[in-house]
Amino acid sequence: MQQTTVKGRSRAARGLFMAGASVLVLGLASGQAFAAEAPLAATADAAGAATPTEEKADFGTRVEELVVTGASGAVTNAPVKASLEATQPQSIIDRQAIDQFIPATADYTQIVNLSPSVSGTSVNGPGLGESKTTLRGFQDGQYNVTYDGIPWGDANGPTHHSTSFFPSSTIGAVVVDRGPGGASQLGAASFGGSINLFSPEVADVFGGSQSVTAGSWNTWMSVTKINTGEIAALNGARALFNFQELKTDGALTNSGATAYNQLVRAVVPLVDSWKLTLFGTWNYTKVYTNDSSGATLAQVALYGKNFGLSTDPTTPTYYKYNVVNKHTYFNYAKLTGDITPSLKLENTLYSYYYKNDTESALDPTLSVADIAAKKGLQITYTPGGQPTVNGHVPGYTKLNVYKIYGDIVHLDQELSFGTIKAGLWWEQADTGPRARYDYDATLGHTDAGWTVDYRQKVLPGVPQYLEYLQYSGWNQYQPFVDFQWRVTPALTVTPGVKYVTDKLSVDSDVNQKTRAPFHGSKTFTKTLYFLTANYKLQDNLAVYAQYATGFLLPDISAMQVVNPNLDDLHPQESTNYQVGAVYHGGKFTFDADVYQIDFTNKIQTVTVGSETVNFNLGGATYKGVEGAVTYALTDQVFVFANGSVNSAKALGANTTIAGVPVTIVGGKQIANAPKSTAALGVLYHDDAWSVSLADKYTGEQWGAEGEPAAYRIAGYHSADLSVVYRFDRYRLEAAVYNIFDDQPVTAIKPGKTVPYDQYYFQPERNFQVSVKASF
Repeated sequence: MQQTTVKGRSRAARGLFMAGASVLVLGLASGQAFAAEAPLAATADAAGAATPTEEKADFGTRVEELVVTGASGAVTNAPVKASLEATQPQSIIDRQAIDQFIPATADYTQIVNLSPSVSGTSVNGPGLGESKTTLRGFQDGQYNVTYDGIPWGDANGPTHHSTSFFPSSTIGAVVVDRGPGGASQLGAASFGGSINLFSPEVADVFGGSQSVTAGSWNTWMSVTKINTGEIAALNGARALFNFQELKTDGALTNSGATAYNQLVRAVVPLVDSWKLTLFGTWNYTKVYTNDSSGATLAQVALYGKNFGLSTDPTTPTYYKYNVVNKHTYFNYAKLTGDITPSLKLENTLYSYYYKNDTESALDPTLSVADIAAKKGLQITYTPGGQPTVNGHVPGYTKLNVYKIYGDIVHLDQELSFGTIKAGLWWEQADTGPRARYDYDATLGHTDAGWTVDYRQKVLPGVPQYLEYLQYSGWNQYQPFVDFQWRVTPALTVTPGVKYVTDKLSVDSDVNQKTRAPFHGSKTFTKTLYFLTANYKLQDNLAVYAQYATGFLLPDISAMQVVNPNLDDLHPQESTNYQVGAVYHGGKFTFDADVYQIDFTNKIQTVTVGSETVNFNLGGATYKGVEGAVTYALTDQVFVFANGSVNSAKALGANTTIAGVPVTIVGGKQIANAPKSTAALGVLYHDDAWSVSLADKYTGEQWGAEGEPAAYRIAGYHSADLSVVYRFDRYRLEAAVYNIFDDQPVTAIKPGKTVPYDQYYFQPERNFQVSVKASF
């Protein structure tokens, strides 16, 4: 009863605080009358004049091309907005919104949280450790992430490392497409949607900025930007340089991180309409974290919700046993121009590289007593084998290296009645070595440490300490064509088709999981179809509809079994149906949609004897309602809200695999899929001040399939307050995140038994203060 009273008071206090803070923000506009609804043309100039001049040197106006409308005050200041040309649900998040609402240290996963149907938490603090995003219930790896139109992700599966390539300072805008898009929307996971990141624009004039951020957990960050402006001696070429350095102790104990990023983007005019864009970014991160992070309830009871790692060398959570070093780069060269007055070419050659060098304790959930008793280690004692010394901590080193390179060609042919958009995407992935070696973490990198033979099953000719040593890759190409048919000046209908060919291969003497040799490949093909329509009821009101098919190929885990049944395994497939509307008014902007996605051919696994078998069975039905709205109370005060109701229910199915019955229970919300999201906030903005108060709610979800009560995760909030003051060429910001210091459970990872389940919590209340000088 006492606990209930405290929770009730907490909710009441939260409500009073939000209401009071909102009144304070609204009070900044006291004495001003509410403006009447004005046409877009009348408000566009005023909105543009309010944009601080010092920001233009950092980020140009490229996002205006995404919005495709005259910018009213409501549209300009909306945290998320949609285009009047949209053919599927989308959220456009420009740099102004990123600067106002998102921590300076963030990565893209915090930025996209502004969007409806999107959720995720960085448990070590914003941008201070890797985090994952859920989109409509689709998990990372079930949707695409692109940067300047280039899909990127891991080579052993299309998942993403949020801190490894693109910190917030390298992002000029983000577009969240909640659907497969058209045929020209590229990526290995044309399934659940696409998160599209755009680099900062290169300014035409010389300028730049220096910013310094300090915050909770001894966090500091420095960002230097320099725009050269047009260089007459180089035919008007111009370039942007960006340098970021970050260091933190992290929200979790003993989970410090260091990160460096360098970026250059150059635009080189060639002749007539032709230009060449050169881009490169290099990134290094070092973070103390276990390869399987998270805290058991026993650890939480002893050390608190902020527990990450310890300073005790007798435990597997000792921070020096758990460290991840990553080196990456991402480069491209893009050539654009007009072949004829009606035929345009865009050709992008790209490559990116990833190296992950990890040292990790075998199991961070084990206690000192577990280690001494060898509990849970599944040790195989073999003749001549040497287990870890009793009481020593077993560990492993992991290496993952890959390089991906490709070419994307777009050809746009203008016709009197429409536009043909055709092209080809080709990509090659070379992965290896991917390796994992067991060793005695207590002894470290010594001869004695490397001779440990404590865990792996016996296979002739394979060193006992070697878990896997693998090379793999893919070669894929996707020709595509969309036809934007302008049926009338108001109606555009776009059919499209794409043909996918992807050859997946593994070349391994010691394959992952099986530790047996495997040398093989499998080619998957699929034809995808698209049909969209956009109809403008008025110049500032459009409705749209979409039908699209999607797919998701098996990843290399399909080949990490003793007897891969590749001939019987098929891509996972989806069929999307969506309708929506977008309105841009002088004081009011909104977008809303309803959707249904039928997901079939889900890849499942079952253990038959001691072997894992992959097979297709069942799927899920995703459906829901989404919306976003911003209203201008005055020329300086804006209220906004967005939200979603998201159903992601598993489909029931039954089969028998090698004599083993398999039953998939239907009608339950799939794991890690929130049933709803919501955001509510208020923004005051004038020439000098910007003050925002926003709250994000993530709805109820479950950490395991079948909605088990023990894995239910209640809905939770995070409220943030940001105050920005601009004068001359300076910008000062103070922000508080998670104002109410709530630390609810945000995720649960089931362990081998319940006591070893790992829990993840929202970081405690934290702050950041930033100072920026522009020139």
